[in-house]
Amino acid sequence: MQLFHEIEQQHSYSNRRIGNEMESAMSGETGDRGGIDRLTEIRTRRPPWQLLMVGNADAPIAFSAETNNSLTRIFDLLPHLAGVTIKTTKGDLNVSRDFAGNYVKEVDQLLAGILNSEPEITGIVFPATATRPEHTATVEDPHLLPEGKQFAVTEGEAR
Repeated sequence: MQLFHEIEQQHSYSNRRIGNEMESAMSGETGDRGGIDRLTEIRTRRPPWQLLMVGNADAPIAFSAETNNSLTRIFDLLPHLAGVTIKTTKGDLNVSRDFAGNYVKEVDQLLAGILNSEPEITGIVFPATATRPEHTATVEDPHLLPEGKQFAVTEGEAR
């Protein structure tokens, strides 16, 4: 029941956020972009990941577009879900999210934008996970990962 309540809250928040974005787009509060362009972007927005299917199947397995879309939607609705195993007559498939290699850089850019444009925000805390300690992004260190500052320096030196 707890899980259902959390899903319901996330869905409600997502609908409110999209509604607010649509309202903003329709009222012309989108800066130099037109409301129609903004509505089109909201409607066609894709997650920053794709499905990754890895398995020990005896033969190639192909799912329909509808099944792939349904699996994608399950991961949308359950953001905490790391992966699932699909059991088939040909073997098992492990399904998870596959993020593009540059998503951490994009998150860092978004964090820097938030922290630099909102002086009352002094930090954004990312909770600890099983593999990472808690980390606070700040104006001085606007990174998702604790070692983000080191990665940024290394990446800058590689150029």
